[in-house]
Amino acid sequence: MKTLSVPSRLWYENEERRLTFPGRWDVDNLTSPGLDKPGLAPDEIREKVRYPIKGPALREMARGKKQAVIVFDDMTRPTPVKDVAPFVLEELHEAGLRKDQIRFIWALGTHGAYDMINARKKLGDYIVENYAVYNHDPFQNTVRIGRTTTGVELWLNREYLSCDLRIGIGCITAHVHVGFGGGGKIILPGIAGIESINQFHNQLHRDQSRTGLGNFDNNIMRAECDAAGELAALNFKVDCLINRRGEIANLYAGPFTATHAAGAEEGKDHYGIPYASGYDIAVCNSYAKANESAIALLMSLMALKSDGTGTAVLISDAPEGQVPHYVMRAWGTDYGGRHHVIKNKGEKMITAFMKRLIVFTPCPDKTMLDLICHIDDAVVVKTWSEVMALLEEAYPEYARVAVVQDGTMQYMKPPNK
Repeated sequence: MKTLSVPSRLWYENEERRLTFPGRWDVDNLTSPGLDKPGLAPDEIREKVRYPIKGPALREMARGKKQAVIVFDDMTRPTPVKDVAPFVLEELHEAGLRKDQIRFIWALGTHGAYDMINARKKLGDYIVENYAVYNHDPFQNTVRIGRTTTGVELWLNREYLSCDLRIGIGCITAHVHVGFGGGGKIILPGIAGIESINQFHNQLHRDQSRTGLGNFDNNIMRAECDAAGELAALNFKVDCLINRRGEIANLYAGPFTATHAAGAEEGKDHYGIPYASGYDIAVCNSYAKANESAIALLMSLMALKSDGTGTAVLISDAPEGQVPHYVMRAWGTDYGGRHHVIKNKGEKMITAFMKRLIVFTPCPDKTMLDLICHIDDAVVVKTWSEVMALLEEAYPEYARVAVVQDGTMQYMKPPNK
């Protein structure tokens, strides 16, 4: 018997899950150097916030300001904002700002709104009880501030625009569109209006070779985020790199273009997996973004045999379910957001590239796979023992297995890297 562990349930028990495999199989652990880095101590986080990598200190920028806003990423991102925000607040209060001059806004983009249970998980009890925390609404209370050079009209959150000091807190992880998340993405799509976000996603069709996981340099969608951040006058950003326990392994503070560039450069190795392919079975865990677990399947497609005979196992353990997405997900039997594609039974979609898709989820629901395939085109099970029974039936003698520690944060480097 062979055993590997993968991280699970970030916003709940935050435990390691043990996966067992037959001893006769070859099992490779596809991990990344940054996942095993230790978390920063509070004093280290304070020091990095207090002394940015470029530009003036936040306390200097805050002097004389009347209203401050702190935009922070939502529950689809692993950032422990409560470990950073107190030191941002420390800077603001040192500059003379009062609690009633500071508010927090979820950078939801077109994700569903959150309640205060989630706000306490993300921000901590003290912030929820002492500062205003607002959801972003992409459908109303947005103001047009201009357009990017490619013509994306930029409508932004009204509360954000009412403030004369604008701060963002988020994380950098590999991202399917912009290469690495972070930077100005907290503005677009983070606090943008629905039409701006639809136009932003339209940029995917301009040149898909200039988008994709880990493809940061010359990325056309990252350029849109940068343009939005400049138009939005985002003054100060904290961008974090995350380890396998959901802790901050490093962070960069300062101008958002500088933090994003530095964080993505480190992220190439922090989250990178050396190119590996030709596996019979690819087990892809989703941890940091478990409620956007479809992302992890991209790693399966890269790791499996190219002849379509492999089996993908997606670990999708998000008790709250997959995040509502007003652009990408289904909102009825045969319709959805602007960029949703209906998945009819038997069309296979993702499973056209593999023999079988097994989804391991302790809390399944009938719409959880609407980004991937029709629910009946996958085998959904609730326990790891059920997964192993299916795999051992299909591979009674030998199998070459890849286990991706977290396909929602990691990316596979090109063969020549």
